Amino acid sequence: MNDKVFNTEFEISMRLLLVLSLSNNNKFTIDKLVTADFISNYSKEFGLSNSNLHGDNEFSFSEFSARRSLSQQAIKQLVLENLVRVSYSNDGFIYSITERGLALCSSLASDYANEYRLYAHKAIIYMDSKNENELLNLISREASKSLRKE
Repeated sequence: MNDKVFNTEFEISMRLLLVLSLSNNNKFTIDKLVTADFISNYSKEFGLSNSNLHGDNEFSFSEFSARRSLSQQAIKQLVLENLVRVSYSNDGFIYSITERGLALCSSLASDYANEYRLYAHKAIIYMDSKNENELLNLISREASKSLRKE
């Protein structure tokens, strides 16, 4: 039995789909997807909201690498289920949502899904002002700070 509430492979797959559904046909690398999801969940830490969707957690930045691994598994499943399409570019593998994925997203109407969409929209706008390396470096620095607090 899985006792986890947040960040199961299934939950991450639904969140990644929601991010892709908001992307206006932008294509995402796995790192960009994981970053968008992370910022969506911890938007307060990035100055985008007054609260974090998953609550305050002094070790939130330390979760990032574990999320990346789970997100890789989640995205593989989404591709197999024809909810996400994968293609290759100079940046590596890039992911975009399919019509089937959009249809599933439109059926997700819980309070959590709606709130996540709001946070994800803010995260995508925030990310558009920075390149992928800047974002990953910021998260890495913050993770190091939180680990030093132990």
